[in-house]
Amino acid sequence: MSLLIYPLILVLVYEVFMRYVLMRPTRYSYDISWMLYVTIVLIGAGYALSKDAHVKADVFYNKLKRRGKMIVNLLCYPAFFFLSMCAFLNVTFRLMWYAKVYGEGGLWSPWDYPLWPIRTVMFISIVLLTLQGAVKFAEALKKPKEGDEP
Repeated sequence: MSLLIYPLILVLVYEVFMRYVLMRPTRYSYDISWMLYVTIVLIGAGYALSKDAHVKADVFYNKLKRRGKMIVNLLCYPAFFFLSMCAFLNVTFRLMWYAKVYGEGGLWSPWDYPLWPIRTVMFISIVLLTLQGAVKFAEALKKPKEGDEP
């Protein structure tokens, strides 16, 4: 997904050239750049979770021993992560379904592109993020062994 940054750069450079050099702005560059950016960020969320790159209260969390971290994860994943993921799954599925069934088109420009592909990407990215959260939660279920790091 990180390779999508190159088409995003090309679209933005092209738009700047068309707008400020040729004085002929495009109708579609905002939409394409928005869709590419949404894809990069949302698909990247699951990857960031797998690498523990999301923001958290490390000041307190890192001072806990392995057992304390396990307890915090066992309490916080169901209370915060899975609850919010259920809401996101519900919303993105409904948006995806509505866009597909009713043929919803682009909202921000005269270019009337179909919204169902980007809404499908949004739904799939939330599914992947939820699955990665399930993996992290399963890791928290493992009991610490003797000799584990503190």
